[in-house]
Amino acid sequence: MNVLTITQLNNLIKRTLDREYLLKNVYVSGTIINAKRHSSGHMYFSLKDEESAIDVTMWSSTVMQKGLANAIQNGLLVTVKASVNFYNKMGRLNLIASDMQIGSKSPLQLEFDALKRELTALGYFDDSHKQSLPYMASCIGIVTSQSGAVLHDILHVSERRNPLVQFKLFSVPVQGNTAGPVIAKGIAAADTDPDVDVIIVGRGGGSMEDLWCFNDRSVVEAIYNANTPIISAVGHETDYTLCDYVADARGATPSHAAEMAVLPITTLQDQLSEKEEYLHEFIRYTLQQKRTDLTLLFNRRLGIPALQFLHKQKTHLQELSQSLTNATKERYNTEKHSLALLAQQLESLNPLQMMVKGFAKVEHKDKPITSVTQLHPKDDIRVTLADGYVNAMVKEAHKDGRITKKL
Repeated sequence: MNVLTITQLNNLIKRTLDREYLLKNVYVSGTIINAKRHSSGHMYFSLKDEESAIDVTMWSSTVMQKGLANAIQNGLLVTVKASVNFYNKMGRLNLIASDMQIGSKSPLQLEFDALKRELTALGYFDDSHKQSLPYMASCIGIVTSQSGAVLHDILHVSERRNPLVQFKLFSVPVQGNTAGPVIAKGIAAADTDPDVDVIIVGRGGGSMEDLWCFNDRSVVEAIYNANTPIISAVGHETDYTLCDYVADARGATPSHAAEMAVLPITTLQDQLSEKEEYLHEFIRYTLQQKRTDLTLLFNRRLGIPALQFLHKQKTHLQELSQSLTNATKERYNTEKHSLALLAQQLESLNPLQMMVKGFAKVEHKDKPITSVTQLHPKDDIRVTLADGYVNAMVKEAHKDGRITKKL
């Protein structure tokens, strides 16, 4: 078994197509859909018939050379001269158009243009009638098929942005000749629901025939008469229906519509943090201003008079303190002088001073002896001198030069 890699398979397909001469110069007729002009000037669109479609690229040089810059529009029946190209890196097949002959518009396109002109004249698409989307929707109504990918895309985006938002599905068919009135009823039901803050009407991409039910007059009127803001998310970015023109806002895709309807919870958190910071700053500034006002009021009414009173009392206290200090010094000097005189008197009466001069203190039996008559021979006496004492015994006592007693 010969197993090919993707690269080998794509290279094989490209070589096979390149060898086929008929595919290098073919004429293909079909209706233009999904036309898009790139910033470089290249034109990208698809050609379709009742059953199939194929992508087409016309380079900017060809567009300018053939004068087709403003001629390539959705809904035109055209015949293109092209070569079949296979882009092997991506596995995509398309036509590289080298010329184009423009025919008439398809019947559906003509009907679309006529109804658009009529409704435009009636004011259905006027900006003055459009409502602003709610800043923060808590419940979103979805008018689409329950089984389509649109519902999944909207819920997936919303869950990521804000899981707290609730949804109500108004399931309707999104394709077929009878789908239009049913879609209109779904829009009306969502509009009368008191919980719904904004409505998304949508379906995935498709041909003009696939999306035709969103051009139904009943759908346009239901959106026009609704009191609830409506976002249209029908088809791909290049697909336009009358539903897109009459809606209050258009999402390029259902996911984009969900982004328009659902405010990210992180935005709410950031705004809450900003408001909290603002409040803190405002309170801090207000408190500071009030402190300043209070200080000014205090200084004007109380502070300056109080300071003047305190200064006056401080001066008076300093004067009293100086007077007390002077009086204390004077009294101190007087008492010091008196004490000095007393010290001199006391010093003169100090027996030690007498002893220093040669006098002594005589005691007998711890009693001072003031007269020789108090002593008898052989009495023990203590003689205290300036630098100590002497124990002695009386041998004889003399009074006025006479011996009064003798051993």
